[in-house]
Amino acid sequence: MDKKRNLKGLVLMTLFALFGANAYAAISTGTTPSGSPTNVVLDYDLTHVDANLRPGDTGVIQVVIKNEGSQAAENVVVTVPDVGSISVNKKWDVGHMDPYETKTVSSTMTISKDASIGLHNVQVRIGYYGYDSEGKLQNDQESVWEFPVRVYVSANFQITVGNGSFSKDLVSKLVISGTTQDGAKSVSATLVPVSNASICASVVGSSKSFVGDVASGQGFTLEYDVKPNLVGVCSFNLLLDYSDVSGNTMKETLPVSIDSERNDVDFKVIDVSYSAPSPGTESNVTVTLENVGSAEARDVSATLQLTNPFTPIGSSERFIGAVGDHEQKDASFRFLVDSKAGVKAYEIPLSIDFFDAAGAKHTLQKTIGIALDGRPELQLFLQRADALTPGNSGRVTVRLVNKGFAGVNFLSIKLLPTNDYDVTAPTDAYVGDLDSDATATQDYEITLKKNATAGTLPLKLELRYKEANSKADHVEAVDLPINVLSAGDYAAKQPTGSMSLPILISEALIALVVVYLVISIASKAIGGRTNGARSSLSEKEGA
Repeated sequence: MDKKRNLKGLVLMTLFALFGANAYAAISTGTTPSGSPTNVVLDYDLTHVDANLRPGDTGVIQVVIKNEGSQAAENVVVTVPDVGSISVNKKWDVGHMDPYETKTVSSTMTISKDASIGLHNVQVRIGYYGYDSEGKLQNDQESVWEFPVRVYVSANFQITVGNGSFSKDLVSKLVISGTTQDGAKSVSATLVPVSNASICASVVGSSKSFVGDVASGQGFTLEYDVKPNLVGVCSFNLLLDYSDVSGNTMKETLPVSIDSERNDVDFKVIDVSYSAPSPGTESNVTVTLENVGSAEARDVSATLQLTNPFTPIGSSERFIGAVGDHEQKDASFRFLVDSKAGVKAYEIPLSIDFFDAAGAKHTLQKTIGIALDGRPELQLFLQRADALTPGNSGRVTVRLVNKGFAGVNFLSIKLLPTNDYDVTAPTDAYVGDLDSDATATQDYEITLKKNATAGTLPLKLELRYKEANSKADHVEAVDLPINVLSAGDYAAKQPTGSMSLPILISEALIALVVVYLVISIASKAIGGRTNGARSSLSEKEGA
């Protein structure tokens, strides 16, 4: 009985040990006692080569494996051996993979120079330890997968750009000639400007051309209408879509450049010549134009847009005709300047109309400058003067006239004293601004010296001013003649025949003195007589 019990216990312990070991293995490896077995496969959707490889090319192959079973995989190893014309020869120890886990490995791939065009198969070998659906370990599991790699062939396109000229804002034809060394099928070409931020040129019309099949060594021609928007080198990409001789779909990008010159025609004002016109006069101005562009301008005309104070004499438009590149032509205009025009520089718009080689009309706006010439012309006149004779004082009034076409600023008039007279008041008078055709007057009090000579003597005046739009000081000396009368002539000119007040006072004093003397003498005479009479009367009374 004890032996049976011991045997039964030994069996139970053995079973427990076996099931316990399997359970431990399941827990330690992440497997479950039941489910789908370990199955490590190649993921065709994610495995790929990084580029279209041609004979002699090297690229990168990315291999993606996946454990599709519900059991883990141990000691996973991925090997990609060399096959034919494709060389990889790489081995990866991936190690442990959980159920449904994905692992990625990559390596370089080299295509031999003599590889044939078309599909080649690359072997991907996957080795691992796995578990069946019951969780039983299965060693040395291996599967071999074949991944297709396509070897492409280059059409070897060669292109040349025609020698057409291109100008800013003008549509010109771009001609591209091409050949292919190895041939191509269903060729189409698209011309695309390189820069998107600042496109220096645009394709007018369709930018895509269909060429068709091109045999080895056969030529083809592409034509595009191109309009440069900027001056300088404009770059394009010629995108070629085609199939190689084995039917592989291919793309190729080739650079294309054009040199855009400035707009065919551009004019510059080289010279403006004229005799300095003055207000109220006629004048002639000649404008010299140069075509600084690279092509001929046709039917050129220039219009001087004259406005107040200028009036054109005849037409203000001049027809010039054809002007070649870097050729100069003159256009002359005649005009009248208003008499009230200010003396300064004027800007006058100049329009230039022409046609380019494509028949398109263009208008350029320029500006020329014309300065009116005019200077002030100041003249002084003696407007009035009191009758003057040596030794007396009087008032003189001077009148200033600006007979020039320009005004003056900060004008002052000063009467200078001389050996013939003194200036009583004022000596210096400030006038200020005096415009063209304006006048001003100023009074002065002078006293003729007693030694002044009768006849004509000059009043010495000094003018100080600045011309308009100028900081320079101008000083002019002016002599104004005045008439000095003799004493007799002066007396004769007085309305009452009397002399002037000083003379009258002098003569009155003399008359008073004479009267006084006469009265004194008379008084003495009368007094003598009175005294004699009194003496006689006394003598009689005494007798």
